[in-house]
Amino acid sequence: MSVIVITGGSRGIGASAAVHCARRGMGVILTYKSNVQAADSVVQRIKSEGGHAVALELDVCHAGSFGVFVDAVRQALQSNWQTTTLGGLVNNAGHGLFNPLEAVTEAQFDDLMNVHLKGPFFLTQALLPLMEEGASIVNLTSATTRVVTPGVAPYAAFKGGLEVLTRYMAKE
Repeated sequence: MSVIVITGGSRGIGASAAVHCARRGMGVILTYKSNVQAADSVVQRIKSEGGHAVALELDVCHAGSFGVFVDAVRQALQSNWQTTTLGGLVNNAGHGLFNPLEAVTEAQFDDLMNVHLKGPFFLTQALLPLMEEGASIVNLTSATTRVVTPGVAPYAAFKGGLEVLTRYMAKE
């Protein structure tokens, strides 16, 4: 069984991706930032449908924690699937910020950069040693990278950077 990591898998697109991947026979390691109940609900839904999943806490904003997270992934792979490799990674975690450009603070800017660009880049790097030959990496971006609306400039900039990263990784 191929096992994937889906960041931000406790709700929204990430939760839907986790359920659909499990239905296709994949083992799922989904992450959550703070809402363990939502993550457990997704895991229980997957298990009720005959799938296999676990939830691990991860704040994609803090690249310094990725070593501990990789260790937790290794443990989960071994104890739940008796394997040491991942078949894929879905970088989905994130959040929006809808402020006019002049109202965005440096802290908000840094937070968006960390969750949408820096975090996925360094998380991918940290998980590469666990990736099996032919593993897939999916970076979810946003339509706001192509359709500009007021109040989304920083969010769109970092999602656009992630889109460029995705194109680069596809060429490697």
